[in-house]
Amino acid sequence: MAYYTVAHFLQGGVIDGSQVGPLGIHAKDLTLAAWDYIFLGKDYNAQECPNIPEEHLRKMRNEFEFWYPMDLRVSGKDLIRNHLTMSLYNHAAIWKDDLAKKMTRGYFCNGYLNINNQKMSKSTGNFMTLRECINNFGSEAMRIALGDAGDTLDDANFDETVANAAILKLFVLEEWIKKYMPQEKDFAQHGKHTYDSWDHIIDNELTRIINLVTQAYNEMKYKLVIKHAFNELLSVKETYLIAKGDG
Repeated sequence: MAYYTVAHFLQGGVIDGSQVGPLGIHAKDLTLAAWDYIFLGKDYNAQECPNIPEEHLRKMRNEFEFWYPMDLRVSGKDLIRNHLTMSLYNHAAIWKDDLAKKMTRGYFCNGYLNINNQKMSKSTGNFMTLRECINNFGSEAMRIALGDAGDTLDDANFDETVANAAILKLFVLEEWIKKYMPQEKDFAQHGKHTYDSWDHIIDNELTRIINLVTQAYNEMKYKLVIKHAFNELLSVKETYLIAKGDG
């Protein structure tokens, strides 16, 4: 992340140095002292950075310090023994004197993505692009199916039956909302409602679900998010309507 954000200033997003960026800094002028100023917070040395004003280097340092340390790096399980391991080594080597402040705060890895419990492969035709998913199921149902696919190092599974079921659930929910929650409803009158036992039960259930969903989001367990925030919440709604005689 740090390399690419600094590269924006250097070459306007081109990493090979062939294009000068908005600060007008040429790759050949980037001395070790310049990099030490940006990444290590060392003092500006005009003699060793003759063609780069300190104000330009300060902009790059500010950009770097905005992103570092990274809160989270997300990657695949196939990169644990190479890229992610080297990431630890690189941080330890570069910031050995300030490692606690620069080391990435967390790593999260996923397995591969299967479709309908089979490995995706272009050669066999068992493959679906994001655009195809959106065209077939819509963006919301696709999000639900992806969230339900799984979050651990085990291979996730995009199940088309889950996506199709989500379409139906979303449609029924939308129709219910349009029928019983018209736009002109005055929610300011909500506080005047007299709660009965079932209202208090549902209120407790909503609090419980909110706590579970918050914890699942914090732990990046999106399958649990779908379970509680979507499926379970729909079930709670139906139970409430039946209990109140509106089902």
